[in-house]
Amino acid sequence: MVEISGLNLTAWFYDNVTSKLGFSTATTSADPVHVLNSFLGSSFKGPRAPELARQMIAKKERRWSVPTEDIVGVAAAAERPVNLSGSSSDIEVLRQVIRSLVASDGAVFPSNQAYQVAHPGFVTNDWTGADIGKQCSALLLEWGDGAKAMSSLIERLCTPQPNPLWALQSVFYGRPSASDFTVTAPVKVPWAEEEACISLARHLGSLLHRCVRLGATSVDSLSGLRVLATACEFVCTLIYAQVPSLLGPSRTLVPLLVAVSDEAPTVREVSARVSVPAVHGAMDTWIAGMLQAEVLDRLGEAASDRKAVERFLLRTLPYSRGAKNTRSARSEQMIARAPAMLAHVESGHPYQNLAYPTALVLLDLLRTTMAQSYDSWFDHHARRCGFLAPRRGRSAKRLCVEAPLVTTLVLAGLEDHEPQVEYSTWLERLSSRFGILVGPGDVTRTMVQRASETDLESNQDALALLLARVGLARAYSDNTVEVLNPLPARTETHGS
Repeated sequence: MVEISGLNLTAWFYDNVTSKLGFSTATTSADPVHVLNSFLGSSFKGPRAPELARQMIAKKERRWSVPTEDIVGVAAAAERPVNLSGSSSDIEVLRQVIRSLVASDGAVFPSNQAYQVAHPGFVTNDWTGADIGKQCSALLLEWGDGAKAMSSLIERLCTPQPNPLWALQSVFYGRPSASDFTVTAPVKVPWAEEEACISLARHLGSLLHRCVRLGATSVDSLSGLRVLATACEFVCTLIYAQVPSLLGPSRTLVPLLVAVSDEAPTVREVSARVSVPAVHGAMDTWIAGMLQAEVLDRLGEAASDRKAVERFLLRTLPYSRGAKNTRSARSEQMIARAPAMLAHVESGHPYQNLAYPTALVLLDLLRTTMAQSYDSWFDHHARRCGFLAPRRGRSAKRLCVEAPLVTTLVLAGLEDHEPQVEYSTWLERLSSRFGILVGPGDVTRTMVQRASETDLESNQDALALLLARVGLARAYSDNTVEVLNPLPARTETHGS
């Protein structure tokens, strides 16, 4: 009898999910500043932040990683020497002020990470958010034709900005030159090569292109960079929400009904009980299908042999990335109960072989042995970019549109060089490109359960009002609404 080794769930998940979709369940701690650093660090190459800046702001276990008294010598010996005079307490106050500005998200490590970007020399390869930034960079450069836009953003970041952050960072680095930086070569996005996903990849790349252009043309680039950071997280939540469904049996976008109006309770209910579960359900179905193929590939005809399948399950290695000792012990107990789980799944269902029931058991083992499941990753980043509510409490989670997401969402429904677009056309584009639904339509009217027509109309009107309040829509006396492009009209000539 040929013995078959079990499945290493950690390695399998990385090869089949993490590396394809660009997220890791080992961390959900990434803030937009981390994602932005990763995105820019993957998009262009050039000199990085100086050692003095890192040592000035870095903290470790609530203590400075470099003693305050040592900073004077470090500053004097820096590539751009800085004379720090004053008492130790004065220098410590200075370090606190610099840290508050340069690393304003508060997540500072003893390496070049978590700088809030205003100056191109302070872009770091920050992998706190795993491959979110790398994935978005690949979409921009491969599918969004974003090399020229990124060059414009680099040039903008090299120009002195009307904010104290750029001036402070230039003290450490000096006046940068755009010639010191080069845009990286495009890389392949694994899922985007699939025929069913090409349209989504192109629209996500175009969205990132428009957000990069906004950062390159804003009066203060920080405002554009904030939108770009939010857009990167939004893009990766859409990848999570839609790619598994496009690659799965349905080959269609998941209907994402977003709740905007507080006076549309049935919309909130449908979003919470239909759209959000559908997103995670599509992910589960996609992973289960890949696990079934893995079982058949490994076991072959033995997939019909119960004892062989049970031995395979008992030799499975649980998901261990980020696991503590207590979780590892619990994971081993779960593996020991795998044969009983198989019997429970199989009972009452006639299967041709045990491949699919085994895949369901493996899926259950994967979810229960993870330090935090992949749906927690989605919840975290969707909340961060303003696409999921509530931020805390026990209310049912629902898709939404909050203030941080508004500009990104407007750019998502526009075409390049389009100064404005009719509201209904903009909504139709959000639906066809990304599956995002707001008001009444063929899809929302056939959802089970279904929101009332009155609430759907109220929800659609609430989004138009929100856009108007932030200056991104214009209403007319005949009840028509136009969505306005936040990008300035292009004036450059061909080839410039």
